[in-house]
Amino acid sequence: MYYKGAMLARVASKMKREALRLPGIRVLHGYSHREALEAHLTRLPPIDPRDLPTLEQLRRTGVQVVSVDSLDLPESPAMFAAAETLAAELRAVKVNGDNAPRIAYARLMELPEIYAWGLSERLLSIAENYIGLPVRYHGADVRREVADGQPNDVRLFHIDTEDHRMVRVIVYLNDVHPGGGPFEYVTREQTIAAAKKLHYGSGFVPDPRLAQVLPRAEWRLATGSAHTAAFADTCRVFHRAQAPTTVDRYSVTYTWTSTTPVKEYPTMRIPDKAYDFVMGRATERQRAALPPRD
Repeated sequence: MYYKGAMLARVASKMKREALRLPGIRVLHGYSHREALEAHLTRLPPIDPRDLPTLEQLRRTGVQVVSVDSLDLPESPAMFAAAETLAAELRAVKVNGDNAPRIAYARLMELPEIYAWGLSERLLSIAENYIGLPVRYHGADVRREVADGQPNDVRLFHIDTEDHRMVRVIVYLNDVHPGGGPFEYVTREQTIAAAKKLHYGSGFVPDPRLAQVLPRAEWRLATGSAHTAAFADTCRVFHRAQAPTTVDRYSVTYTWTSTTPVKEYPTMRIPDKAYDFVMGRATERQRAALPPRD
């Protein structure tokens, strides 16, 4: 049933994106989106003063790199303890040509502390104030980027198409420096200029092509020690996971969109044990951010 739903969701999303390419529909959709933003403006939740720099930097450049430890989120110690367990399992995986193995959803949900981190009240406030609409939380993805230097798939520059705005947080589980597969991006202002010159609509952009319109010296790396996080609106900046060459990268990625994204997501059912763990601690606001369970 899930795979049938996933297929239908992909078809519906493709049809919606194709329709938005039509000038008239795009204008109407943009007008409707602006109306929704204005209507929700007075309903935005308060934001913790400690999180204002992250929100302001997202608005200004599209990316903010911070230490998760410095955020002092109460959910972080349990999340990192669980994530280290899964990172150890990924280290033992025989890659067999797969340069980005990830933890299976069922296994991830056996350690719900990882999933629950994305429901932090402060993170929801950052996401909602940035997106400007009620937010939908799409969960966590624990993965390993193998140091094979191969620039394929999300290792190539691209702009996501899920929504008008979204927030992704890539949390490093090991030290990540040049050669170790850092998140790489172009600022919002430079992305607008580069996309215009490239006549970019969607898809992946090879390095030489991007370098033709924006010097490599302007590309930015989000490096740092373990527990560093890159907050990014990947719908509004060119970005990629730079192909690691010297050491594998281990990370957890969290995603939030509006509750009415441009691209519909198929919903994975949260197992009963994880659901009970989350709901036993969730506020009304956190429950509203969860995707439908069925």
